[in-house]
Amino acid sequence: MAGTLDLDKGCTVEELLRGCIEAFDDSGKVRDPQLVRMFLMMHPWYIPSSQLAAKLLHIYQQSRKDNSSSLQVKTCHLVRYWISAFPAEFDLNPELAEQIKELKALLDQEGNRRHSSLIDIESVPTYKWNRQVTQRNPVEQKKRKMSLLFDHLDPMELAAHLTYLEYCSFCKILFQDYHSFVTHGCTVDNPVLERFISLFNSVSQWVQLMILSKPTALQRALVITHFVHVAEKLLELQNFNTLMAVVGGLSHSSVSRLKETHSHVSPETIKLWEGLTELVTATGNYGNYRRRLAACVGFRFPILGVHLKDLVALQLALPDWLDPTRTRLNGAKMKQLFSILEELAMVNSLQPPVQANPDLLSLLTVSLDQYQTEDELYQLSLQREPRSKSSPTSPTSCTPPPRPLVLEEWTSAAKPKLDQALMVEHIEKMVESVFRNFDVDGDGHISQEEFQIIRGNFPYLSAFGDLDQNQ
Repeated sequence: MAGTLDLDKGCTVEELLRGCIEAFDDSGKVRDPQLVRMFLMMHPWYIPSSQLAAKLLHIYQQSRKDNSSSLQVKTCHLVRYWISAFPAEFDLNPELAEQIKELKALLDQEGNRRHSSLIDIESVPTYKWNRQVTQRNPVEQKKRKMSLLFDHLDPMELAAHLTYLEYCSFCKILFQDYHSFVTHGCTVDNPVLERFISLFNSVSQWVQLMILSKPTALQRALVITHFVHVAEKLLELQNFNTLMAVVGGLSHSSVSRLKETHSHVSPETIKLWEGLTELVTATGNYGNYRRRLAACVGFRFPILGVHLKDLVALQLALPDWLDPTRTRLNGAKMKQLFSILEELAMVNSLQPPVQANPDLLSLLTVSLDQYQTEDELYQLSLQREPRSKSSPTSPTSCTPPPRPLVLEEWTSAAKPKLDQALMVEHIEKMVESVFRNFDVDGDGHISQEEFQIIRGNFPYLSAFGDLDQNQ
């Protein structure tokens, strides 16, 4: 850390701000980038960004009176770094952007072109989230034709597309979403984070529904085996978040109680399943998962629920300020919060090593929109294997692993209201995809047999039951 700042003993916001300014030299080189990035990321925990901008403007104006050209240029370098490192903050906070524009206008009025050129607020991109899901890659499409039937997808294909969907949703989460969750303890007025949690829960439910949709124990066992291998591929992709969702669905009580079904799952699959479950279990404060994550190189997708629990625990355990007057911030707490948030922020800069098929993404998006209550899932399970059903006669004696404890709280979050317009868009694209892939003769119809196969992707989506099968 720069200068003589001792964060563990606490310091004022002004002292920390001065330390960040002095972390730059006159040419703009940063001597202590960790301090600067930490303060610029974490300052909203202590003061609004508009207040920080006002302090910077005041420091610059005071440095003019003191004829301190070095302090002036260092202040401008800090503003430039702030805009470059956290552009979304300026796009989503008009008041903050206006304050920085005022500083730039002041520099222009003084004829100080050198300092003014350092502050480029006009080039901040608009954060209307990209629509990569709807973009097509015609070159890749020509190379191979991908099946739109989930039963035909190999585990890596499904793992890759689940990873892509969750990654796109995750990248929309910003610092203020985490801050809001930690301070409120829930997702109130936090639609972006709520939507991500909903997707996680949808994956877990979809796994259960795909299993319970099969009428025979052997068929259900095959689906379980398929999803165990999907989970295995998610681990290869270092996607721990979706791995948790899939393992949670496999280990849910609606599935774990299916004794006859599990009698058809091979011991090798059960062993693999146990290992994957052990990796994401809450034992030892998720020690197995944390060690595996720490050893990752390249793209990795952490279990967001675990790290949100860490943030909440820190928020409850340590005060933000070290004195009753709230002037000396708790630097030790700031460093711990920053280390967690920086790990999450790093995910956005690492592209997943997957290529997504837009037709399959639309199909998958619709299929994941099948909300069921816990009671409904359990009733479906009872329909498949009633409690009074006799024990299986198969010599295989396999029981599923226990459910990961983290899911008890994480998946209980309320689901957000459905975005009808977005869902209609995906349904329309899904229908286009289905006809493009199955209407071979181009007459605008698909056969009843093909319809029934496609319908298997949506086992409990009632709208499919209302369709004319030859339309």
